[in-house]
Amino acid sequence: MITLLFLLPFTLTGQSSVQDFDLGGTARILNDECIRLTPDAQYASGSAWYEKAIDLSKPFEITVCLVLGKNDDLGADGIGFVFHPTRRTGYRGEGMGFAGLVPSLGIEFDTYQNYHLADPPQDHVAIMVNGQTHHYASVDGPNPVPNLEDGNKHLLWINWDPIYQQLTVQLDGKERASLQADIVKQIFQGNPTVYWGVTAATGRKTNYQDICIKKLTFAQAGQ
Repeated sequence: MITLLFLLPFTLTGQSSVQDFDLGGTARILNDECIRLTPDAQYASGSAWYEKAIDLSKPFEITVCLVLGKNDDLGADGIGFVFHPTRRTGYRGEGMGFAGLVPSLGIEFDTYQNYHLADPPQDHVAIMVNGQTHHYASVDGPNPVPNLEDGNKHLLWINWDPIYQQLTVQLDGKERASLQADIVKQIFQGNPTVYWGVTAATGRKTNYQDICIKKLTFAQAGQ
């Protein structure tokens, strides 16, 4: 069961489901908690966007599990978390569904080394802006992490504190990326209303790639 908390003038605690996400491309519901973004097939691209916009002037926490398949040396491409003013998916393959989205904030969990994008050989995490996928444009990373393509669930926690303007990304209990910036002003031109979604893609190399929602805490836009 998924726990969903909305930060309103009062705190509302309730239960949500994967039905609260708009799915695109190859994304399919697996069960009450999990969405398969891509099958283990070439040139697949899937997205799951939360159906309502959130307010970045308020704090949020996203707790999920990622599953990035079992193909290690032959696996690709990874999963991205995207914040964007509309529910739109970017380029697939090495773009992982967020390439080309402007304005946007993306957190990538990349499982394939694209040399021309300055990827390290290891699986890695990075924070990207405005649909840029080359790491010369990373605002943090690429930060190597232990192998993610092991078929296991990897616990992910993303936290935004608007008072300290701090974005923190923890994977399997360890901080893997962070950003301290006024993202509303510097990225979204002063507009705190954005949608968030999860995107994934494959290319010539493949993996099944899933997301399992655990707990969501945020303020809906307009509340």
